[in-house]
Amino acid sequence: MDLEIAGIIGRFSDAMSRGGISEVASLVKAERSRLESVTVHVAVTGTPRVGKSAFINSVMGYKDGEDGAAPTGPAQQVTKPAPYSRPGNPSSVFWELPSVRGSGFSSGDYLKAVEVDKYVGFFILSSTWFTWEVATLASELRRVGKQFYLIRTKIDLGPPGYREKEFVEYVLNVFTAGYFANLNIEYAIAHFFCVSSHQVDRFDFLECVQALQRNSSPPLQKHALLLSLHYLANKMELKDSLREFIPVSAVYSCLIDPIPIEQLPYQANVHFLYNEIRLYRVLLELDYPALRKRAKLIRRPTFVLSDEIQTTMAKMLTEKGVSEELLKWTEINVSVPHSYVKWIPFLETLPGGKLSGASTIRLLDTMLQKFTDDACRVQRKMEDVLKGE
Repeated sequence: MDLEIAGIIGRFSDAMSRGGISEVASLVKAERSRLESVTVHVAVTGTPRVGKSAFINSVMGYKDGEDGAAPTGPAQQVTKPAPYSRPGNPSSVFWELPSVRGSGFSSGDYLKAVEVDKYVGFFILSSTWFTWEVATLASELRRVGKQFYLIRTKIDLGPPGYREKEFVEYVLNVFTAGYFANLNIEYAIAHFFCVSSHQVDRFDFLECVQALQRNSSPPLQKHALLLSLHYLANKMELKDSLREFIPVSAVYSCLIDPIPIEQLPYQANVHFLYNEIRLYRVLLELDYPALRKRAKLIRRPTFVLSDEIQTTMAKMLTEKGVSEELLKWTEINVSVPHSYVKWIPFLETLPGGKLSGASTIRLLDTMLQKFTDDACRVQRKMEDVLKGE
């Protein structure tokens, strides 16, 4: 992400030199819009009748038959790529591709027809073993530099030893058949996951989505995948991605519609900061709807999870509370955290000087860290309940 952040800092500094605050303010708005408008495209393909639609619906959080969901059933066979997404900024679109099959199948022709360059990665599904068509497709994807994951679906209907070496090699047996030279069994195993699309909290469902998020590039695509699929993301990776853009939010607060705050020696857009912190709470699943949904998974009242939250603003968030927290960091003349030192030269040019940017950065950084700690406590509580502790 360093190159992306360095580019943003450079553009802000150049704008300040050319036109001062007004030009930087316009650029800050444009950068925020650019970050929020990223759309990531993901391909889902495989052999016929393996549950591609069900897999997409589970990733998107849709129930079968819900508005926006992919239609399911044996008669639903797509003949051209079909997109499915949820509203949001940034967003991800999962495309159901035509099935991989046929004696005359050509991986090169197939990828050309579905516009391979559009997608950040491919999920390749099978409900039994993987066929030679899948093997050649995987080989071609690796050759052109596209990440892919081999997904064994309907694992809840299969044998219990799905992690055992013998089972894995059985499902991937075609990868040892010599269809290609640039993809071996070890590489295939490293990209192999077993899922049940109707039990996303079991087997490898989370792991396969998180592998896509972790390995995606460029950085903004990875960031968009983490935010748009935050309910499936690894919380620490989500936090780290959000942290990178905290200075952009701090600059926004200092320049876009700031207002005087009692006892604060500079102006700030507290309403904007309130919304940023509220977004952190939603993304880390600390809001009541998310807690209620997760409590149902462990068959417990919502308070069992909400009691694990220790941060006051994660429980009760108000603009007054945000102002008081910002004032606290300002009064101690806080320094910029080490991970943000590259921003210091630009922060010094802000109307409130470095103090305004440093205090706002510290506010957002602290809330994000505390919320992440709360999210981890909630997750541990869920795991303990499922273990019967």
